[in-house]
Amino acid sequence: MYGVISSETATHHVADRGAEPPPSASVLCSLAVRLAASAIGVPASEISLSRRSSRRVSAARQLGIYLAHTAAGLPLVKVAEFFGRDRTTAAHACRLIEDRRDDRGFDAELNELEDLLRTFCGGIR
Repeated sequence: MYGVISSETATHHVADRGAEPPPSASVLCSLAVRLAASAIGVPASEISLSRRSSRRVSAARQLGIYLAHTAAGLPLVKVAEFFGRDRTTAAHACRLIEDRRDDRGFDAELNELEDLLRTFCGGIR
């Protein structure tokens, strides 16, 4: 299970956006990667690599894909492109994460990550 991100860590990832224009898809995906990497405890640089990776890195990638799609509201095509994957692979990652939401602890931690990303998005959906 993922460790809950502290509010101190969150302040490093979530900025007060004020009246700035919405962030680009690339920025949102990058933030989703950083949040997922931090939550799982893997280097963010490992998540977007095209080679096969460990289960922890794969789990972080799946979480990043899920966050970028659901919390940031990005289309699967854009998310898949950023992560160097096919749209169907991104959809599969989202299904895997969604299936784990039945676990209350996992769901609570995921809600926190989604809230952090949504805060950065400025309420975009």
